[in-house]
Amino acid sequence: MNAVAATAETGVKRSLPSLIGGIFTAVVVLVLWLLLFGTSDIALIGLGIVVALGIGVWIRLADL
Repeated sequence: MNAVAATAETGVKRSLPSLIGGIFTAVVVLVLWLLLFGTSDIALIGLGIVVALGIGVWIRLADL
């Protein structure tokens, strides 16, 4: 059995530091977004939240 099939069957276990890193990164990205673009427009805040969540999830999944 190759490594890809073994990983697909057993699943990949992610550690707690990976989760904390993803959350921390998302919070930092959101804070920087709000500092750069301000809080005057609700659409920009919503877009910032989406971007922050996307980057946080990416960091979480990439940090295996």
